[in-house]
Order: sequence, then structure tokens, then C-alpha cells
Amino acid sequence: MNGRDPVLVLLKTVPYFADLDAAVLKTIAGRCRSKMLPAGQPVFMEGDSCLDLCILESGRVKFYRVNTEGREQIFRVFDCLGDTFCIASAFGTGRHIVSARAATATRLRLLDMETVNRLVREYPSMGLKLVRTAGEHMTHLVGLAEDLVLKTATERLAKYLHGLAVAEGGPKDGEVLLSRDRFPEEDLASLLGTVRVNVSRSLANLIRTGALDVDRGFIRIRDLAALGRISVGK
Repeated sequence: MNGRDPVLVLLKTVPYFADLDAAVLKTIAGRCRSKMLPAGQPVFMEGDSCLDLCILESGRVKFYRVNTEGREQIFRVFDCLGDTFCIASAFGTGRHIVSARAATATRLRLLDMETVNRLVREYPSMGLKLVRTAGEHMTHLVGLAEDLVLKTATERLAKYLHGLAVAEGGPKDGEVLLSRDRFPEEDLASLLGTVRVNVSRSLANLIRTGALDVDRGFIRIRDLAALGRISVGK
């Protein structure tokens, strides 16, 4: 392996591996297993044993639960290089607390929990970063629960789109383009805890404010600041 090895490149994007030296990263890379999933294939199901830490190399993964009526609630979508998940499950119950499915063709790198636990013992700073990442994931879930209770569908959509634009480095003023391929309306509905018709209405509401425009390929955010104000009910 060398510095151009794709697994090493991937590991260097993961925050809690950042302080490990090159030799340790090579050892970790050698322990990572590749897993390819076509769109629609489950990554794991709620209640399955959590045996590996999952690192996203490409594609998109949806975390979700299905209620007794068969309605799906998406909790989070992971689609950035180096995104990791299963941390809370691995260090908590040892079983997955939600289900996950590949939304597109996806490649994961799996690192077995025996190796992760050994690294945590040998490198406490890595363990602290893992705890911080797990805390961020739980904070996201708490925020989602609050939004479902306290915000309208339009405000929830505004918050979601605003967060995506900011995460991608969008300016405070000016236009930001978000590809519609990333979030079909049925996925947006599941993510926002509503139904598809309410997503269409919410998009229409945001268009009327001048915050964004929509065409077949993109959601064009024309006023990021305005979108932010709508997301908090102003």
C-alpha cells in the first residue's frame, strides 16, 4: 500500500483517524473490508448485531425506521466521503437501533469492532473523537424529534435545504444549486415526517417567498439568508 491507496485516502478523511501515524493507518486499511451494494439493498436491519464500523466511500445510505402501519421515517442520509455510522449501536446496545438501506449504488469499507476497540484502548484521543461523533448523531436525532413537533412542513424543508447548502459551502448571499437527484420528493417526505403532497406544497411556499426556484434538475436557492429565517419561523 502507499499514500495513493484509495483506502488510505478514505481513512484520512475520517476525523477520528486524523492523528494516527501512517503505519497505524496502513494497518487499519489492511483490516477494512469492501462491501458493494446496489440501490435499494439493505445495509443492515434494526435489531441485527452490530459487528462493524461502516465508512462510506461512495454512494448514499438512508437510516430509517418503519412503523406498524408501514410508514417509513428517514432519520438521516449519509452521502459524504468518510461519513461513518453505527457508532452509537456498536458502543451501546451492540445491536442496530435503526435500519439502513443503500439509496444509490454504494461502496462501504467495514472495520470490525474488535479492531476498533483495540484502537480505542491504544489511542484514547481516537476514542474521545468517536464519542463526540456519536454525540453529534444523537443531537441530530433530538433535533429531528423537536422539529417534527414544533415546526411546520415548510419550516422543516427550509431547515433541511439550508443545512445542505451551508454544508456544501454555499454563500450567505447568492445562488446555490442542489441536484434534485439527491432527494426525490418521496424521500424528502419520509425525511421530514410528512407526505409527498406536503413536500410539493412546501416547495411552492418557498418559491413564493423568493428563497428558491425549482426546475427538473436542480433546486436553486436564490436567498440563503431568507431560507434560514424561514427555517426558524421568521
